[in-house]
Amino acid sequence: MRTAILSGILFLSGIGSLIFETLWLRISGLTLGNSVWSAAVILSSFMAGLGLGNALASASRVRRWHPLRLYAVLEGMVALLGCAIVWVLPVLGTWLRPVFQTLWNHQPTLMALRVFLSFAVLVLPATAMGLTLPVLMEDRTLRKTDFGRAIGLLYGFNTLGAVAGALVGEMWLVAAVGVRGTALSAGSCNCIAAIIALAVAKFDGAAAPRARLAFRPRLHAVHAIPWRLLLVSFATGGILLCLEVVWFRFLRLYVASYTLAFSVMLAVVLAAIALGSIISGVLQGRFKRLNDLLPLLLLLAAIATLLCYILFPGPAMEGRKGSFNSDAWSEIALLSLALMFPVAFLSGMIFPCVVTRVQSRMGDRMNSTGITTLSNTIGAMAGPLLASFVLLPAIGFQWSLLACAVAYGLVAVIASQRHDWSIRRPAGIAAMALSAALALIIIFFPRHRDEIHFAHASAPYQPEGMEHLVTRVEGTSDTLQLRRRDLFGQPYYYRLVTNAISMSATIPRSQRYMRLFAYLPLALRPESEDVLLICYGCGNTADAFSREARLKHIDIVDISKEVLALAPAYTGLFCSNPLRDPRVTTFVQDGRFFLQASPKQYDIITGEPPPPKVAGAVNLYTEEFFSQMYGRLKEGGIATYWLPMNQLRIDEAKAILRAFHNAFANCSVWASSDEQWILMGIKGSGHSVTEEQVRQLWSAQSTGADLKRIGIEVPQQMASFFLFDGEEITEMTRATAPLTDSYPKRLSEARPDEQAVRHFTAPYMRPENALPRFLRSEINRTIWPQPLTKSLESYFIVREARYLSGIIGSNGLAELDLYLRRSRLRTPVLEVLHSDEFRVALAENAAGNSQAPSVDTIPDLFAGALARRDFASAIQLLETQCTLGPCGSNDLFLLAYIYCLNGETAKAEELVAGNAALIKKDWFADWLWEKLRADFGFHPPK
Repeated sequence: MRTAILSGILFLSGIGSLIFETLWLRISGLTLGNSVWSAAVILSSFMAGLGLGNALASASRVRRWHPLRLYAVLEGMVALLGCAIVWVLPVLGTWLRPVFQTLWNHQPTLMALRVFLSFAVLVLPATAMGLTLPVLMEDRTLRKTDFGRAIGLLYGFNTLGAVAGALVGEMWLVAAVGVRGTALSAGSCNCIAAIIALAVAKFDGAAAPRARLAFRPRLHAVHAIPWRLLLVSFATGGILLCLEVVWFRFLRLYVASYTLAFSVMLAVVLAAIALGSIISGVLQGRFKRLNDLLPLLLLLAAIATLLCYILFPGPAMEGRKGSFNSDAWSEIALLSLALMFPVAFLSGMIFPCVVTRVQSRMGDRMNSTGITTLSNTIGAMAGPLLASFVLLPAIGFQWSLLACAVAYGLVAVIASQRHDWSIRRPAGIAAMALSAALALIIIFFPRHRDEIHFAHASAPYQPEGMEHLVTRVEGTSDTLQLRRRDLFGQPYYYRLVTNAISMSATIPRSQRYMRLFAYLPLALRPESEDVLLICYGCGNTADAFSREARLKHIDIVDISKEVLALAPAYTGLFCSNPLRDPRVTTFVQDGRFFLQASPKQYDIITGEPPPPKVAGAVNLYTEEFFSQMYGRLKEGGIATYWLPMNQLRIDEAKAILRAFHNAFANCSVWASSDEQWILMGIKGSGHSVTEEQVRQLWSAQSTGADLKRIGIEVPQQMASFFLFDGEEITEMTRATAPLTDSYPKRLSEARPDEQAVRHFTAPYMRPENALPRFLRSEINRTIWPQPLTKSLESYFIVREARYLSGIIGSNGLAELDLYLRRSRLRTPVLEVLHSDEFRVALAENAAGNSQAPSVDTIPDLFAGALARRDFASAIQLLETQCTLGPCGSNDLFLLAYIYCLNGETAKAEELVAGNAALIKKDWFADWLWEKLRADFGFHPPK
């Protein structure tokens, strides 16, 4: 009964402690940085606090205190200090901003300050956490219980509580009550555990404690410290945490990197450890020689590490390409169970066995638990650092798993005695058999199996195998695959696949909005000299900035050094490396800490961050982050930011819009013909620019050619990308709370409702709504030159037509006629014909290197000729295509139309009459004949 009550207490403690741990890491990252090194420093500081608590437990004896009352004090400290950190740490970041900015040019000193702060903030509550289990083992009644059984059950139920904390915190509490409310809930669990402990202590009738806490160092009383067992504890802690990092990296090739997905994976690992520990505790009470099986458990863990990877079911799921999203949590759990559960379960059994062996040597329960947990915690500190900064970048996830398996085998040797390998004992025979099995698995290990997993991650982004791998990087934080599609033997576009998500690409349609992040503020603030780009991606926005000769400094911040290192890998007709520009300075840092710590002010700040729902990205879309952007701008400076409507639910998009507008009173939203919206905020009221200043972007050779290549051919076309300003945001978000650091779950992990998104976005694309909003917008009346507001309606019409074509389809020939006869734009013509300026340039380059155009280049050459209104050349190319290959009815319709457009109506009539058998009579044919008759005097066939 006593063991059950204490297990329940530790279960509650586990809930609160895990929730606090996740909150502390989240809040500390926002204050001290979320780069890989910063995250490592923060996590190490937390683990160091746990280790300090374990060290105190290993070298001290509780004096004058009832253990349960001391335990209650420790839980109260965790609750009080845990909540205080959540409340105070964000304010501390604001207070320390002047200090960070002063030390910005002294990075080693700044890093030392961050290490000190993270340790100072986390050491006390983490130390209290590290003391709780060892102190509880000193319970007087518990001493009468078998030590192995007690430690197994208590450690197991404490870990089960952590499982509940991992799931409840992310799945419900943060969304329901916010970060601070979640901290109070976690503190309540710790307080309830403390109250129960006090009640049990009072029931014991123990004397009231004195007013002071006395720890008496007694390490000198230990005659023989079991160093070999402590080495086993250190190694097993390090290997498991190293494996956890490697496992999570591997699973991200199958599971979308969402916060809930990480919580499910973590819960599986913790649940396996908990069950292993509980079962070990139950068996300890029945089989006194269970601890002698420690070498066998370690060998089984080594074998399971490899077999779970070799037999991982992911590659067998042929019908399921791409990553599992967070709403498929049951499938994510199954994948996690298959990969991680057996090894984590064995690890849960191993730890109580090691502690029990140590206790049999040292005697004192609290000291034994403390010193074993200390060594295990130190190993757990080293494991993630070893995996993230050494193994994964050097040998990748597959060989890291193999290294961990070998390490388990070596630890089994260290943990064993000579008689453990005797063939006269069943355990010795089992050890020899398991060792032989491990050796055979290593010898016949499928060394190219990782290629299957990489291919699965990129499969959704390479239809019909059109993309091929350029290079792959397993970095400190992500697995990157740079893929390329060639056209006519030349590079057409690149795609950067990060884990299982297409993070960025140079696809022509995507380049438009990515380069608009630069060109939109450059057009409205032509005097700009200093710009900041947060997140490099494939370098589209950086390249656009580098083309503006008037800029003096271009600072680029990215959290991944590997992403920046890939810049030289982009080659081809349209690629350049903007990082070679002498004006460019790169910073490997997360954007939030850079904005907080850098003292520099900018004319333009733009961001092309990861998708909002990727784990860790939400805090790049909150009101606090946008306020930091505002603070780093010069007066009149402009910020632009990505808002991917197609990846959000409507209430989520409104929460981000509300957050942005709260930071930027003077703001607006822009978009071309898709759902990739651009937020633009101005610090202050802004000032007007002249027509000549705006047109300079188009008249300059480098920027002008680039703007036309991405389909922004005239300044009026940029104006037609306007959607609405702050007044509309105020109206649409009147009942919407902003996305904030305290309420990150206002951005849920649910999939977007495509129909709802289209229903929301479509009205803003309509010319009859968009043009009046543009003309009456205070921002546009203040900034945009009035001469460029004339004749805008046709450009708004073109934008809507392209938007609707992409959403619901269109009559392509009618759309083509609209662009050819009512505008001089090239890009819409190319898009209707499934081409673009990049394809045309590649086709012309390929045709220029041969005597006659090849069949595969003709469609793009034809599109290019039609876009420049060279109807004669277009007719010749289309006739050539019909001669060289099959000529379908669509080709005949198009050729007849161009004949008429070129004033050759008789040829059109002759063409149609001669191919009457190929032409199917339907609504489209009837529509075309009537149009050609009305517009060109065409006589349709009888």
